[in-house]
Amino acid sequence: MMARWPAALGLLALLANLADGADPHVTAMIIIIAATCYLGAAVLGSRRSVWVMVVATSAVVVLASVAGLDPTAALIAMGIGLAVFGLISAKGSRRRDVGVQALGFLCYTAVGVAAMMSAPVPTIYLAATAAIGHTLWDVVHFIRDKVVTRSLAEACFVLDLGLAVALLVSAWSALPQ
Repeated sequence: MMARWPAALGLLALLANLADGADPHVTAMIIIIAATCYLGAAVLGSRRSVWVMVVATSAVVVLASVAGLDPTAALIAMGIGLAVFGLISAKGSRRRDVGVQALGFLCYTAVGVAAMMSAPVPTIYLAATAAIGHTLWDVVHFIRDKVVTRSLAEACFVLDLGLAVALLVSAWSALPQ
């Protein structure tokens, strides 16, 4: 069990986020946070820094909420700032990693924001799509063992896949019989 602590951590995060039921807006926010963390780790050039990015992005969400700002907008600003800084300062293969993560950030954020702004049923499917997509992103990063630590990719995989499944089950169970 100790070897699978990241999966256990991902499961705890999943259970905490499903305590009040599957919420597509929360799922979309989690995917935007995850994409920002991956981008931040690429910009910093340290795989272990991804755990610092988890704390930093969570702090941005909390501080923005306390200050009366939109946490999604704050994360988007943070991600854009990271991408610009990373693309300007990175050299060689690290610049490629930053570019790939910046593209991932833009794509996942676009789907996440679309999910947050849609009608109830499309919101569920868009958020689930973002979560499934990021689950695959986690698998690729786990296998490649680049940009982020395997422990983060594993924890994120469990959280993302669990959120996607919970959303889809809630949507399908609400369908008329």
